[in-house]
Amino acid sequence: MSEHPSRSPTELEPANDLEKALAAAQNGDTSTAEFVHQLIDSDVYILLSQPRKRDEEEDDVPPQPLVLEGPDKTPMLAMFTHSERVSLISEEYPDFSFPFEVEFSWIIANASEGMGLVINPGWSYAASIPPEAVAQLRNKDGSNT
Repeated sequence: MSEHPSRSPTELEPANDLEKALAAAQNGDTSTAEFVHQLIDSDVYILLSQPRKRDEEEDDVPPQPLVLEGPDKTPMLAMFTHSERVSLISEEYPDFSFPFEVEFSWIIANASEGMGLVINPGWSYAASIPPEAVAQLRNKDGSNT
């Protein structure tokens, strides 16, 4: 697990609707709940330690996602709202230089117990979702099926 980036955030110009919703929530123009509602229906990016093969049988060692260390040493999966956001953090963590697009709902369904999420680490419009909230989102999603 890697420590959370400690440098000053890089200014982010929103590049898609999800980033506009994140900026609006951080600026107080909309609620955090509205941002989360949009996030649930979005595709996001994670960074992997190696390219992910489409045929699972060929993966001798499955790729590992970039997990940063959050408050109280909480594991926080790094995820990004746009493909252009991954380069900044992959420079800092060169062992994780393979972006992979996934549905946010897949992350919620597959996040390890006790795992939180950090959105756009190193950027001005960033956020975190603590493990308890990830578990609530998972339980809410599971009750809708």
